[in-house]
Amino acid sequence: MSESRMGRKYLIVNAFGRSNRGDSVLLDECIEQMRVVDPDATIMGILFEGISSARAAHPGVDWSERIGNSSRFSGPLGRLEQLVYLFVAWIACAIGWFGLAQVLPESQRKTLMAYRTADFVISAPGGYIHDVNLSYIIALLHIHFGTLVGAKIVLAPQSIGPIKSKLGAAMTRLVLSPCALMCVREGYSRQFLIAELGIAPEKVVVAGDSAFWNLHVTENGSEIDHLLQEIGLERGEQFVGATVVDWPFPHRTNPAEDRARYEDGLVHIFDKLYREHGLRTVIFNQVASDLDLAQRIAERSGAHVLVHKTETEPEILRAAIGRARIFIGTRFHSCIFAMMEARPLTAISYLPKTEFIMRDLGLDDLVIDIASVDRQVLSRLVAESLKEEKAVSVRVNRAVNHYRNTKMRFGEALAEVLETEKEPQLKGAVS
Repeated sequence: MSESRMGRKYLIVNAFGRSNRGDSVLLDECIEQMRVVDPDATIMGILFEGISSARAAHPGVDWSERIGNSSRFSGPLGRLEQLVYLFVAWIACAIGWFGLAQVLPESQRKTLMAYRTADFVISAPGGYIHDVNLSYIIALLHIHFGTLVGAKIVLAPQSIGPIKSKLGAAMTRLVLSPCALMCVREGYSRQFLIAELGIAPEKVVVAGDSAFWNLHVTENGSEIDHLLQEIGLERGEQFVGATVVDWPFPHRTNPAEDRARYEDGLVHIFDKLYREHGLRTVIFNQVASDLDLAQRIAERSGAHVLVHKTETEPEILRAAIGRARIFIGTRFHSCIFAMMEARPLTAISYLPKTEFIMRDLGLDDLVIDIASVDRQVLSRLVAESLKEEKAVSVRVNRAVNHYRNTKMRFGEALAEVLETEKEPQLKGAVS
């Protein structure tokens, strides 16, 4: 007796949650592309936070919690709890003792059992494998669990590096080497994987940042009017859009000095725009963890800097950013939102992804490094955006269209991996 082959089972790991509007756009596009390429797919997903919001956005995905989350304790006890959960998961995946899942909280138990049945583990698009903090180790472990259970590993378009420590680089090499395919968003990541980690070049492909293909933007103008008025703008008021990032300036000699220079530079340019052009600035909320910094800058600046504090879905945030005269963005996906709406912009680069993707777009002259924010350079870039607003808008629009027409999309890369499976042996298939 035989039964028809079951559809492939995919497990998306290393997704953050919908409170980061950039990451949620990338995840939306990733899921959409997976369904286009493999319509019969069963998709499971692991989130750091916000499972209820993800279920509302993608009810067809079976969501569960990242292994290692600690809810009962904080401080040293919380870290110990996190290590215990991760170690239990590693043992279970390594030797097949999935009964150990009973040690984990219910949602993390569900996650561990999802690994057991997954044919493919897809590491979510974004940028989280870098050593700004130790969270990249947890991301690597969630990839490694997939290898241990025999799943095929694919990295959706993302940025990787820098990783300065030799131990961290060795761990990253060990985890990523078995992957079937790594899609990276820019040349820096490709160079880092091949030249610094020794990854086989045929396993690394450059694909476009998935956000450039996500065309969901609200056309409800009254909704955006209402949002901007809630933030504090007058109806129809012209304004400058911005985002900030609460950055620790890792690997720098004097991070406190760099941070002060960055904040001072933003306060200076926002004041200048108000004094010389009468334009107030709205600091948009792309990532909730940046709000404290945004509020501090607003308090230093006065009433001409407003902070968007509510959490909004990406299609609303993008439309609101599209109303700005010009955009000054540090969070890179807010810059992408601005470019998708053809807004003149200045991008402040805090990781190589910004500089290199803007270079791919042919817009690298619109970038300034966060670690060396110079008031004069920042003022010049912003002034040029205002002075040549229409010309820069046309240039940005052309750059985005060219990027979309020439870069590989994630679905194309995933389809090539599936094509190599002539007779895939799927977990749970019965013959």
